[in-house]
Amino acid sequence: MNTNLLNKNIIIEKETTSVNEVGTPVETYSFLKESYAGMTLRSGTTQYTGDGALPYNNIEFLLRYDHRITYKCRFKYDDQYYKIKHIHVVGREDWMQIQCIVWEADD
Repeated sequence: MNTNLLNKNIIIEKETTSVNEVGTPVETYSFLKESYAGMTLRSGTTQYTGDGALPYNNIEFLLRYDHRITYKCRFKYDDQYYKIKHIHVVGREDWMQIQCIVWEADD
């Protein structure tokens, strides 16, 4: 794998779930690590609803393998959050191809 492709500096955050006073689960994200990754736009479309247009982009990140990265993580690049939809481990835990969608964070 050509490491020159890892040219984007991303922040990886991990979800932790706690319960508030009423008993409702509350998800919060905390910093996990900062890493370099390759980023490729795989597809994009727009869904039209009664509320307006919703852009939908499929992004693929390529980064070095890290066992701490799971489906409970999210990526942040260029002030935009990305939600993980699929993780594919390449080789003998050498690389990770991670399929994401653009995600509007509530915080």
